[in-house]
Amino acid sequence: MGSFDKKWRTSILVSGLITFIAAVHYWYMRDYWAAFEESPTFFRYVDWILTVPLMCVEFFLILKVAGAKKSLMWRLIVLSVVMLVTGYLGEAVYRDQAQIWGLISGIAYFVIVYDIWLGKAKKLAE
Repeated sequence: MGSFDKKWRTSILVSGLITFIAAVHYWYMRDYWAAFEESPTFFRYVDWILTVPLMCVEFFLILKVAGAKKSLMWRLIVLSVVMLVTGYLGEAVYRDQAQIWGLISGIAYFVIVYDIWLGKAKKLAE
């Protein structure tokens, strides 16, 4: 870690944590698939519910250098959790209402995309 500029160290650490969590989960999911021959949907969502908010933290840490506020990080985290939880509900729990849950999940996704490409995050890049 000492070879990285101090302003990037936490971001690099979070990136490594994301990679580690994903590697452990995907290794486990591989074994699950081999044992049961079915998609490990629940475990994919467990992985995502941990790693996607951490990616939002990492994104914030990178943008913090440009002046990002914590409110942007929390907005992205909340939206990502809404996206993932409603996606899971539509895929695995309330399959007969998948379109509604998918719509809610999709709206959260597109708000994230908007914030990054046209909203607050975009303004920081200018």
